[in-house]
Amino acid sequence: SIAFQVDQMGRDEDKPVVEKIGEAGSKASGVLSQWWSLTTSDRRPKPNPARACTVEQLPIYPSDLPKSEYSFIPEEPLPLQREFATVRLSFQREYDRVASRFSVVDTAVNKTTDAAMKVNRYVNEEWTVLPKAAAITVGGMAGFVLGLKRGSFGRLLYTSLGLATMASFCYPHEAVDVMRTGVAHTEQAWLNFKESPAPSEVKKVTKDGLAPPK
Repeated sequence: SIAFQVDQMGRDEDKPVVEKIGEAGSKASGVLSQWWSLTTSDRRPKPNPARACTVEQLPIYPSDLPKSEYSFIPEEPLPLQREFATVRLSFQREYDRVASRFSVVDTAVNKTTDAAMKVNRYVNEEWTVLPKAAAITVGGMAGFVLGLKRGSFGRLLYTSLGLATMASFCYPHEAVDVMRTGVAHTEQAWLNFKESPAPSEVKKVTKDGLAPPK
């Protein structure tokens, strides 16, 4: 077969150029004629005399056409499917209700935290002395109002708490220093109290100190 192909290729090469051009033209014309016949051919199906009808027999409205009827066949539920569906729907409703409430609380907490941070950032500036004084005054007035029905001691206590709270909020670094100082003094006083001498030793030292010289 290889020798035949080589021989055929040799014969094709031996053909004159005019003959090769003529064969190429005939092939091209055959392809074009085949394409034209396929394009212009009638592809419609052949008419069926049994289904032929006149114009008067055609339906006027779509309702005249036969309708397809469907029947609904319910699928039988699996064992315990309804019970699990009831539990799942109840859990989903409760989860949605709790999630909606927590979303409202979360939004309120975020807004409150943001507002508190902005106020804290504003009052911590060095040049905001008057706003700090106003905030401390408002805190004291709020404590005084809360302690109106609790007597003189209650008014004094609540007013002091309001002033101290707003002062520590306006001056956080100073409040921390004051608290550390108070804790240190308290610890030192407690150590001194534990290391105090017995009453007998104090009396002996006092008598010896007040004794006249011999």
